[in-house]
Amino acid sequence: MIEIKDFKRLLEPDIKALLLNYLRNKEIIDENSIIMNELTVGNFSRRVDLAIYSDGKLIAFEIKSEADTLTRLDGQLDKYLEYFDKVVVVSDTKFISMLSSSLPKNVGLWEVSDSKIKVKQRGKLQSKIDNSKLIDMMDLVDLYKLSTKLKIKTDRDRASLEKSLKQVSNKRLRQGVHASLSRKFVDVTRSFIEETNNREVLKDDLKILSRFNLHREKIKLERKRSKAFWDDIDQHVADLNLFAKASIYSG
Repeated sequence: MIEIKDFKRLLEPDIKALLLNYLRNKEIIDENSIIMNELTVGNFSRRVDLAIYSDGKLIAFEIKSEADTLTRLDGQLDKYLEYFDKVVVVSDTKFISMLSSSLPKNVGLWEVSDSKIKVKQRGKLQSKIDNSKLIDMMDLVDLYKLSTKLKIKTDRDRASLEKSLKQVSNKRLRQGVHASLSRKFVDVTRSFIEETNNREVLKDDLKILSRFNLHREKIKLERKRSKAFWDDIDQHVADLNLFAKASIYSG
């Protein structure tokens, strides 16, 4: 009789959790890193499965689970290489043979097999990200903050800010990108690190990395506090009424 083993099918959320555990165990990320789940780049034309900013480098991870296809991968990688210092494809064993022969040598390839990650191709750090792409990664508010910090006088519309910052050094613009990513993602990263400290990261933990989930939780907390406040006020009013009635009767 043939023995049928029950292999767990790893989908994208499972691989993300596995990847985060791997990055933490290998000390690629730590408490000073910024972790970004589903980061959009290229004027929202592409969404990176997972990105990190660690040790001054911005790294993109594109996940290909058994349930995925490679149809859009070339376009994704071309765009990611414009914005990130390094790009890594994290793939199920299903695609490894094909990717090993087709991926550019500067793109990393990590294999997911039996709930483990194995580096198949290291990839390389890019020498430089173009200034225009660094500027593109910043929101309007961050562009204005950077121009103000550098004492650049310009109008506040995006076109004017972009034009005025194009001649700024690559190093300064990278600092601006770091500040922008910190503003948007450092709170959820800290919450994630605190919640998963000293335990394995699970796929359900990915929701902690959502900026919008954090916003919703803050709203819920404020509503809860507001309700508690007014419930407390109502109780005080009721107590005062009882006290007033008691005073009348005792008088």
